[in-house]
Amino acid sequence: MEGNFYFNQKWKVLCFYISIVTFFQCSPSLFPNDKNSSNSENPFLPFLSVSLGTYLSPSRFDAYAEKNIDWNRFLGTWHEIKRIDNPFQSGLTNVSAEYSLREDGNIRVKNQGTSANGPITIEGVALLPDPNLGKLKVSFLYPIFFGDYLILKVDRQGYQTALIGGPESNFLWIFAREKTIPQSIETEYILYAQTIGYDTNRLQKF
Repeated sequence: MEGNFYFNQKWKVLCFYISIVTFFQCSPSLFPNDKNSSNSENPFLPFLSVSLGTYLSPSRFDAYAEKNIDWNRFLGTWHEIKRIDNPFQSGLTNVSAEYSLREDGNIRVKNQGTSANGPITIEGVALLPDPNLGKLKVSFLYPIFFGDYLILKVDRQGYQTALIGGPESNFLWIFAREKTIPQSIETEYILYAQTIGYDTNRLQKF
């Protein structure tokens, strides 16, 4: 898994976007020939700019991400214990996330949950900006728009529980391999998240 999995993910994505931006800027034949048009009017450039920006954007919580994660052990299925509700999960219960290795060396993310209309599944791609840092750049519209998922705490012995945070204080999850965890671990995670600035008062079980 090492090597291909850790093959300079940031630079692969950065070069990908640079090549696409260059292609569209240098290929006027793809668009109507309008003497008054300019490259700044290229309809693809705003999406590419946003995508590149969301990939490279830092977060004030980056400093709290765990280091030297064993990604082989992190892969697999995690069950959501609690979360701060958010727009893209609103109404979902019994949420789980499955991480697996893709053929291209990136990580496949499959999220599942139950809505009022039945089961829902969505798949995305996670990249590692730095393999030594517990930070994933996840996109469910790959390769457009990336969100930060920070591993703030993880059970180092068994990789059975994890505290996951987003780039803002209103994105927080507690995950575990099983559907329940000891109250002591839950309390430990919540107190830690509160200490570093997450809005733990909004954590709920769904």
